[in-house]
Amino acid sequence: MLEPPDLADSAPLGTEISPDDPRFLYHGSMRPVRTPAISAAELVVHKQLYANARRASGRIGVIIEGPANTGKSELMRYIGRNHEVRLNNRYGRNDDRIPVVALSVPAKGRGGNRNWAETFARFLGLERERLGSDPTDSICYVMRHCHTQLVLIDGIERLDHGADVQQSFAFLEYISDETGATFIYCGRSSRSIVDPMLRDRETKLEQNEDPWGDHPVLMTSRLGYDKAGKDRFRRIVNEFDKDLRLYHHQPGDLTKVAPELHMRSKGYLRALSQLICQAAQHAMLTGDERITEKLLEELMIGRTISI
Repeated sequence: MLEPPDLADSAPLGTEISPDDPRFLYHGSMRPVRTPAISAAELVVHKQLYANARRASGRIGVIIEGPANTGKSELMRYIGRNHEVRLNNRYGRNDDRIPVVALSVPAKGRGGNRNWAETFARFLGLERERLGSDPTDSICYVMRHCHTQLVLIDGIERLDHGADVQQSFAFLEYISDETGATFIYCGRSSRSIVDPMLRDRETKLEQNEDPWGDHPVLMTSRLGYDKAGKDRFRRIVNEFDKDLRLYHHQPGDLTKVAPELHMRSKGYLRALSQLICQAAQHAMLTGDERITEKLLEELMIGRTISI
C-alpha cells in the first residue's frame, strides 16, 4: 500500500521532475481510496468470516460482480489487504502467518485443464520438490499451518461453462473444506458462474421461488448521474483530494472539479483514477502543481486524437 510522500522530503519546488522522482511515481497510481462501497463490502465479508470460523463444512463465501471498470478487483484487494493489516496490528507481524491468499484464475494448460495446485503453490512459495506426490495435500497443510482465512479468486469470468467450471470448483471446494478458508469470487457475471456450482440444482424450484443460492453478492456499478450517484462520486473525489501531494494544492481543489471528472469518467472508477493520476503528474511536469479544470482539458483520456 503506497503512502503519500511528505512534501518536506521531496525535491524542492522548481526542481526539474524526472520519471523516477518518488513523488512523480506516487501520483502514477496513488493508493486506493476508501469508498462507501468498501465499508459496506468489508462488513459483509467479516460477517461471513465470523460465521465460517468454527464450521467443519457448509461454509458460504462471497461473490463480487459488476460491469467492467467498476472497481471489482480493487475492492477485493482492498478487503484482503485490510484484513491482513488488521491481524498484524492485533497480533504483530508474523512471517509464518498467511491470512490471505490472492489468486487469478490460471490459464488453461495442455488438455484444456487449469493447474490450480500450481497457482496456489506459487503464491504460498512452495517449490515443486517440496510439494511431494500430492501437491493438494501439501497446499492444504501449509494453509492450515499458516492460518489462511481468506482466499481471493479474481477473473472468474475466464472460466468456461461445463467441465472447466466443474473441475475448478471441485478443487476449490476441497481446499475450502480442508483449510476452513472463506472464498471470495470476483469477476463479470461471476454470480451466474459461481452460484450454479454451489447450490442445489437437482430439486425443482417452487413457483416464484428465487433461483439463486445463498452466497451474498456484492454488486459494483458505475456512479450514475442522479443526485445519489453524484453525491457518492463527490465523496470519492474528496478522498483522492486528501492524498494529493502537489505544492500549490489547496484542500478541496479536486472536489471543485468533481462535475468535470464525472463527465469525463462517465462514473467509472478506473477512468476516474487515471484522470486524477495523470492530472497530478501533468501538474508536476508543467510546474502548475495544482489540478484545475483548465489542466483537465489538456488530458486525452477518453478522447479521440487525430494523428
